[in-house]
Amino acid sequence: MDVVRPEHVARLLRTDDPDPVLVVVRGAAEVVPSAALEGPDHRGALRVAGRADLGVDPGAGVSEEETAAPARRLNDAVEHLGG
Repeated sequence: MDVVRPEHVARLLRTDDPDPVLVVVRGAAEVVPSAALEGPDHRGALRVAGRADLGVDPGAGVSEEETAAPARRLNDAVEHLGG
C-alpha cells in the first residue's frame, strides 16, 4: 500500500492552515502545520512537500484525479528514500 495517497495531497491543498506540510513519520503520511515539525511528536519526520511545492492554487477546486498524479510522484520519492 502506498504511503502517500491522493487523500493526503487533497488534505495538503484543502487545510485551513497557512503553512501545511506533508510528512512521513513512523511510516505513515500526515499533513501537519510546519511549526509542528519542531515538536516532539514529529521529531525525525521526513518532510515530503509543502503546499507551495505542488504549484497548485489551493482555492481552486481540486479533483481526485488532479491529486492522483502528485501523490504517485511523492510516493515514488518516499519509496526511493526508504521512507
